[in-house]
Amino acid sequence: MKLRVLFFLCLFFSTHAFAQEKEFIQGGKPFATIFANFHKGITGSAVDKAAFELVRAYIGYEYSISPEFYAKINVDIGSPNDLSPYSKLRRYAYFKNAFLRYTKNKIKIEFGLISTKQFKLQEKIWERRYLMKSFADEYRLGTSADLGVNINYKFSEAIDADFSITNGEGYNNIQTNDIFKYSLGTTIRFPENITSRVYYDLSHDNIIESTISFFTSYDYNKKWNIAGEVLFRQNKNWVDNHDIFGISIFGKYNITNQYQLFARYDKIESNKVNGSINPWNLSNDGSAIVAGVQFKPIKNIKIALNYHDWYPWAANQENEAFIYLNLEVKI
Repeated sequence: MKLRVLFFLCLFFSTHAFAQEKEFIQGGKPFATIFANFHKGITGSAVDKAAFELVRAYIGYEYSISPEFYAKINVDIGSPNDLSPYSKLRRYAYFKNAFLRYTKNKIKIEFGLISTKQFKLQEKIWERRYLMKSFADEYRLGTSADLGVNINYKFSEAIDADFSITNGEGYNNIQTNDIFKYSLGTTIRFPENITSRVYYDLSHDNIIESTISFFTSYDYNKKWNIAGEVLFRQNKNWVDNHDIFGISIFGKYNITNQYQLFARYDKIESNKVNGSINPWNLSNDGSAIVAGVQFKPIKNIKIALNYHDWYPWAANQENEAFIYLNLEVKI
């Protein structure tokens, strides 16, 4: 009898241990994303502009090594922002991500070429990265990925905080000096349909360049959403009193599961320096409106017909307005 009981106990514990080991399955999968569009200028200096364009292609692989460790590599095939329009006809491949992530209980640590947290939340709620970048990324007030380390701690389901140390130059510019960017942010989800984020960063090169932003989003019953962001950059490029202020407001309305209306308004402006007549960054100051309808035939495909304009504040620059047909495909 004792032998029989001992046998069943051994069988139970060995089966239980095997079941626990089976909970995690090591493995990975490839992924790819494509952004493309057709656009036609309809006003101002854009009237003669029209083209089919492959904006970006992401190709990568992600792998879960253990319950705690995860690795990802992602190649961005596109054109750098600092190239001339003629050079943009070429395509260049960059590592967008190449990092190792460690997750244990409430803490998450990423090291390598990581996605920055500065506007990850905004990009997720905006939902249309294939059409236009999130505010800070669009106007070069931050970078979507960088070399460094990020530590994220989840205090509860409603509050988490993150701290990063990065090169501050982005994923297509390797920095060899000793200037680093230090970033701190917190995200609050309370109540459930309101999500807010406060973010601050700084880097020092003779003087301090800093950025502070506040973002909040309200979602009504998953039917419609409105969100807004306010951002202030002080001493841009470490030049004293060269500041930038911007706001972005966007929203969406779900007509059905497949059709969605959306709109966005951006404004960016710089300050006047030493009593000058014009702002120091006037050539890049202005406002933009994007509005249209999105069609999602299946889960991994998005198509958007939209109006997109740019109204510069400089008197010697013409307004531009386009009609776009944008496409996102995820594989």
